[in-house]
Amino acid sequence: MTRPLAPRQVAFLVAALLVAVMSFELNATMLAPAIRDIETQLGDGAFAAMSTYFYLAGAVGNVVLVRWSDFIGRKRMMFIVLTVLTIGTALCIVSTSLPVVLVGRLLQGVSNVTFGLAFLIMRERLEDKTFGLCSGIVTAMTGGVAGVDGLVGGYLSDHFGYRSIFVLIGVVGIVGIALCAAALPADDTQRTAPGRMDWKGAALIATGVAGINLFFSAGSGSGWASPLALGLILAAMAALAALVVVERRTAHPLVNIDALRSREAWPLIVLTILNMGSYLVILGFIVPYIAEDTDSGFGLDGLTTALLFITPAAMIQLATAPLAGRLAVRIGYVTLLRIGQVGGVVVGALIAMFSHDRMLLAIFVALLGFAYMGVAMTAMSILGVVQAPDDEPGALPGIANAAYGIGSSLGFAWAGPVVGSGTQASFALALWICVGIGVVSLAMSMALRPRVRPAAPVVSRAPSRSG
Repeated sequence: MTRPLAPRQVAFLVAALLVAVMSFELNATMLAPAIRDIETQLGDGAFAAMSTYFYLAGAVGNVVLVRWSDFIGRKRMMFIVLTVLTIGTALCIVSTSLPVVLVGRLLQGVSNVTFGLAFLIMRERLEDKTFGLCSGIVTAMTGGVAGVDGLVGGYLSDHFGYRSIFVLIGVVGIVGIALCAAALPADDTQRTAPGRMDWKGAALIATGVAGINLFFSAGSGSGWASPLALGLILAAMAALAALVVVERRTAHPLVNIDALRSREAWPLIVLTILNMGSYLVILGFIVPYIAEDTDSGFGLDGLTTALLFITPAAMIQLATAPLAGRLAVRIGYVTLLRIGQVGGVVVGALIAMFSHDRMLLAIFVALLGFAYMGVAMTAMSILGVVQAPDDEPGALPGIANAAYGIGSSLGFAWAGPVVGSGTQASFALALWICVGIGVVSLAMSMALRPRVRPAAPVVSRAPSRSG
């Protein structure tokens, strides 16, 4: 058995993982205050398109690369992901063409995999209590770096343009590579899965996930019944149907279909999609749009938008998530998820009712940082690892994390046309749609059944010379 890590080693490991996941999260949070500059430079609808392709890559990357890490090792996969991120960031910095920027965003989106890899590494290396606390700390990054990233993003956008944000993201990615090289435990054959990666299954599920994501994007633009949209969704459904057949005949499948059909798995996937298609859209798109809209919104600049509507929620999440992770060890991750979902629905309704009042909206968005981001998101982020079968640890986390990308693409696809009309009525309609989606997500959390694991044998702790 692997010797437990000393406290100093645990701190160094978690610090490196935090920088790695930060490389993704900055891509997701720092651009929100730069919506106006992005669309001025690249054209109307550019921000939504950039977000769609970014989360599309995250969805496909998670479902394939997290599972592949079972075979080639977590550390090696982390290096691959961060390198791809750095290349994509360079494209976004140097290009003034939207198509090239979209390619860069695709490459950057692969960094979504860092979250799944971080949770798997911690699950394998840390004890339960330490895992809960450290997972909460990592989950706190889903809202950004205590909101400072939103403020910095707003300042950089206002003074230097949105490309300066990508320069900072590139620096963080390079630092992440260096820290992970020093802090992550080396991959060993005892922790890698037997057999080979199921590339047939990977191709099919990637086609299915990409088809669903692109269907949402094409449907919102050219119409849900357009030939392009219908062709994409039919191709996706055909690929997923073929996946079921192929996986049942494969010795080491990418996905265990029977396990995926259980109440320990499918409700988590569905509620993750719904949460990202509702609450993420509120925090990352609808509220910033209202804040910066000069006709029916508040007409704020990027820095003020971040200060009022992004930073407070992120700071509250940063304080709440580690405590929520520790609490989840006692009461259960599923119970914690349900508590957060109830809070999300209540606060979401308040946001919808008072979206016309700047100060009340700022207060309720901050409360959403507690109820959803701090509580529900903490549980949801960790459950992919906690609910996974012991013999396929990377399968469910990959699919659950892919659901983040699917839900995000869905959210931007439906919200873009609704919010884009730029009236108070359209803002309110979009927010109430989010509340309705949140109610369905709450129902899914009630259907989710916690995985029961056999009690682990008591293992004596060996003394460590290091630290």
